[in-house]
Amino acid sequence: MSTEPPISFSSQASAANQSIKIKETIEKLMLVLSEKEKFIIQNRFSVGASGKNTLEAIGQHFGVTRERIRQIEKNAIKKLKRNAFATNLKFVNETAKTIIKKEGGLMLDKKLVEQLLVMLKNIEDSEINELKLSLTLDPELTRAYNTLQFEPHWRFNEVGLELVRKISNEGVQVLESKKEIISGEVLAKKLCENLGQKISESLALSVLEIDKRIKFVKEGIGLKDWRNINPKTLRDKIHFILDKENKPLHFREIAQKIRDCLFDNKRINFQAVHNELIRNERFVLIGRGLYALEKWGYKPGTVGDVIAKILSDGKTRTREEIMKEVLKQRFVKKITIYLNLKNDRRVQSLNGDRYRLAKGAGSKMKSRMPKGAIALQAVPQEA
Repeated sequence: MSTEPPISFSSQASAANQSIKIKETIEKLMLVLSEKEKFIIQNRFSVGASGKNTLEAIGQHFGVTRERIRQIEKNAIKKLKRNAFATNLKFVNETAKTIIKKEGGLMLDKKLVEQLLVMLKNIEDSEINELKLSLTLDPELTRAYNTLQFEPHWRFNEVGLELVRKISNEGVQVLESKKEIISGEVLAKKLCENLGQKISESLALSVLEIDKRIKFVKEGIGLKDWRNINPKTLRDKIHFILDKENKPLHFREIAQKIRDCLFDNKRINFQAVHNELIRNERFVLIGRGLYALEKWGYKPGTVGDVIAKILSDGKTRTREEIMKEVLKQRFVKKITIYLNLKNDRRVQSLNGDRYRLAKGAGSKMKSRMPKGAIALQAVPQEA
């Protein structure tokens, strides 16, 4: 083990974040390493002009085993750690730790890097690998790489892997039992109660954020294998888009939004989306090519069916009253409603301006429109 004293660099501490030249600092810091150690660090962290390489590839380069390369890398990191505190990398790391503390002591790698690039003005996107090497050298932080269960993240050493697993598994169990999306605040409080440990709600949320089984959406938190979280079929994707937008959309717009979401590599065309909208009762045609979700209160059927439903309580209504109610259900012109009032045999006109349901015309009776009546039906693709 090397006993070389920490080296110092010409930097002004008062300049702090704004004056950090991280590539230059890392390059100077590596003066404490042998050429072999420097080569290994550069290739393992993809800094300098080197790309990232595996232990196996580097071992083959030097003609030694991957375990020997791992040992050299470990010793090189120790050397760098002993000297890093004497450089202005400490300002980078202090900034990072302040951010991580606000997240409860653990943070998604991508999220942390994004925030650091905003706060540390002198660090460019091309210097992300140098930034991560700097954080790796901090004695208070643990760098967690990508695993089957967790996304890459950073955490304070006191936030152990056992605690992280306990929080994430409890979160999955709560979601599985509830079988519905839960708000972040409610779920975090529930986890703190269930675990009976002094963990912050922010830590609970941060752990859930790195768990690959869990997904954060606008409405809260759910499991990735739920259809309303990660839709699989075209029907699910249409429902997801309408639910997310919370308003009626034209079938072409629905198709485009499905494409924009990049759910998978399946190709989406307008006609396929339109056909699915037509044949599924969860989707209601409320205008020319315009669809809504039935759960929003829209009822399927023609304009005549909607009028019949409105009059099914036996009360008479004026033309304007009926139009007002129909327009809550359908995006159509008033002339369309008027023609249905005039021509639908289920509707009886009283004194010209008032209407009621004709005798024997139950609300469930389907429209039998004579010639000249206007019904809102599914439109062809180019509607």
